[in-house]
Amino acid sequence: MQYLKILKLRHNSPEQAGIDVKNALKDTKVVKIVPEWHIANLREFYDGVTDNIGKGVLIGEDFTKGGIQTGEKWLEIRYDHDIPDLAAYRHSKNAQPLHTDESYISDPADIMFFYCINKAEYGGATTFIDGPALVDHLKNYDPQLFEDLTKTEVCYKKATESRTRPIISFDANGVPMFNYNYYCVSKEESEFNKQLNQRFFNYLEDQVAHSYMMQEVYLNPGEAVAWWDEYVLHGRNSFKAEKTNDRFIWKAGIKWMEN
Repeated sequence: MQYLKILKLRHNSPEQAGIDVKNALKDTKVVKIVPEWHIANLREFYDGVTDNIGKGVLIGEDFTKGGIQTGEKWLEIRYDHDIPDLAAYRHSKNAQPLHTDESYISDPADIMFFYCINKAEYGGATTFIDGPALVDHLKNYDPQLFEDLTKTEVCYKKATESRTRPIISFDANGVPMFNYNYYCVSKEESEFNKQLNQRFFNYLEDQVAHSYMMQEVYLNPGEAVAWWDEYVLHGRNSFKAEKTNDRFIWKAGIKWMEN
């Protein structure tokens, strides 16, 4: 699979747009979607797009209740002036460390999908790291860490959901896959696994973030990005924000369907 593609939409049919995005995702890990016209109703349009990629997963969460799921398809990621920056990344203007979204979900989505309502004045790019580039670097930089990450199953947990697998694994074609969220490692994990979680975090912060491996994707209002959650790590740059909704994105998770 190739890493990144920019897909320009030249028609206003959400069904056809969904087919185009799905076709792009068949051989691309990250697809930036750029409509070439004004979309009056973004929710209606992107509901149609995502429905033609696969089955929407109900990923809505209430961070005030420990991340308990709400049963909604779309999850808001917006700056909220009234919520302290350290309370929840999705409501803050802080940079967000590299991770995978579904690390603690027992039956995870395949595709994650953002569409943008409002763009920050400065900063706020979604950042991506491709698996092969990271693995090539890690093998040379710290072979022992690479071995531990591929041979050790680690449990990530949030509220009532959990998932256990190696932080780095490989699909049938030998392509790297990830399952990782530093802040969601289970409190019941072994000390070795907690330290492994910390070692990988330190490596990402010291060697990967802001390196040649990082790809920044900025979204203007109306634009979107879709990616295979397990095949890349993603995060966010910090941004300038003063008022609630200065940066506002909606997120969905999608189960891939071949037909």
